[in-house]
Amino acid sequence: MASPRRARFKGDYKGIGEMLVSKQMQREMEHRALRVEARCVATSPEDTGNYKSSFRVETGIRPGPKPRAESKVINDDEASTLVEWGTAKTPRFRVMGKAAGSASD
Repeated sequence: MASPRRARFKGDYKGIGEMLVSKQMQREMEHRALRVEARCVATSPEDTGNYKSSFRVETGIRPGPKPRAESKVINDDEASTLVEWGTAKTPRFRVMGKAAGSASD
């Protein structure tokens, strides 16, 4: 009985690099970031509403020697670091950290 043949893969690293910066990959990264953003908005504490309304998504290609498609969820509110990490007098909410962890699929 002959042993089964194994598949072989020889990576085309230039092709893989092109795939990782393609429009399709950028759309997928943006889709995932929009899910994280929606979760952030849904779970944000609401005092004045400034923090909740300050989320946005930026999509593009990460510069550098190994460019990659990327999407970032950003909060521009001046209190965003205090809401995320807390202070001695304020609890840490970790809105963005929890949202990123829950959007893994």
